[in-house]
Amino acid sequence: MSQKKVDQYKEYKRNRAKILKREKMMRRVEIGAIAAVCLALLIWFGISAVTTVQKNAEAAAAEKAAAPIELNVDGYMDYISGLQVSY
Repeated sequence: MSQKKVDQYKEYKRNRAKILKREKMMRRVEIGAIAAVCLALLIWFGISAVTTVQKNAEAAAAEKAAAPIELNVDGYMDYISGLQVSY
């Protein structure tokens, strides 16, 4: 090994605790950032799903309220016209 490599190794060994602590902190920050992005996406998906369901429910209610009620009374009229009235 060259003297430069030996010096680098000694420097690493001397500051190993600090270096490992920094790496551990960065790993936690990365995991936290990933978790925050996933949580934000999950919340966005939930809000958009609820909004879509509410819009569809409102549209269905409006369509149901606006549609005229049609009643088929052909069978009843046939029955009534078939009756004979006796006095």
